Amino acid sequence: MTFHAIFWSIMAVLVLVVLPIVLVWSAIDHFRGRGSERQGSGGISAGIGAAMQELDRIMTRPSVEHQIESEHRVLKREDDSGDE
Repeated sequence: MTFHAIFWSIMAVLVLVVLPIVLVWSAIDHFRGRGSERQGSGGISAGIGAAMQELDRIMTRPSVEHQIESEHRVLKREDDSGDE
């Protein structure tokens, strides 16, 4: 056999036999434990929680329009008596 044939035979065995075994083993290992016991970011719930915290932080700040409006009033204030 030539080196070329040996190389492609080894690659075929790796792709057809070893790769599916590794994929199944890693999937079983991943789903074996509870989510809270696994290392990592905590899954999709942690991402949603982080996004909600960021939105809460952004929404509580006054916008630029509110800051300008509070500094420079468009309309003059009126007293209860109607005087300006």
